[in-house]
Amino acid sequence: MDNVFLKYMRERVGKSEEIEAITSEGPVITISREYGCPGKRIGKYLAEILTEKLSREGKDVEWKWLSKEIIEESAKELKLTPALIKDLSEYKNRSFFENLAMFFSETYYPSDAKINNTIANFIHTAAAQGNVVIVGRAAEAITKNFKKSFHVKLMAPIEWRAEIISNTYGKTISEAKRECIDMDRRRFIFRSYFEKGVPDVEFYDACFNCKEMTDDEIVELMVIIAETRGFL
Repeated sequence: MDNVFLKYMRERVGKSEEIEAITSEGPVITISREYGCPGKRIGKYLAEILTEKLSREGKDVEWKWLSKEIIEESAKELKLTPALIKDLSEYKNRSFFENLAMFFSETYYPSDAKINNTIANFIHTAAAQGNVVIVGRAAEAITKNFKKSFHVKLMAPIEWRAEIISNTYGKTISEAKRECIDMDRRRFIFRSYFEKGVPDVEFYDACFNCKEMTDDEIVELMVIIAETRGFL
């Protein structure tokens, strides 16, 4: 991640009055995914391909991609650890003793709305800066009204996703399937805060089946659409 870009973001995140003053409207590409689909891998690959394509055309323009940086920078703004922000934003269940320890700690415990809005401010500002691929965090809903935007969802049958999770983390297929269902549910809860009851599917321009398509095929189609929409 470009340090200058992050410095720019740190100076603006959480300042809604400044967000309105930014006139750029992308381009931004968002990637949502069902748990087990390779969102980060495809996001990174897409940003690299777009940058290389522009470089071959003599254009000094870098496409960036954001995923974990959204949590890290939001945590800095809220003065919390990235792990805690991730757990809270994903509505991860905590034990009684974990909640008790947090209650009596000196750590400021923000509301769900404050966490979600801080994440949204960071995403909105990054998208307004343009030339960015954003993975996850309801970015499709947050940036849907950007003129230069393209929103993709990666999907796959749960059996295929469970096998990926099982092989990656050493879980049984049954455990991996339960984890997929639970993570999809928690991500849905987070997105619902921004989607305001609008059906999930209305926020996406295209969906790709990761079981049937390779990374190269998915990225190639996304690049073609980016070109068609004048992003390059």
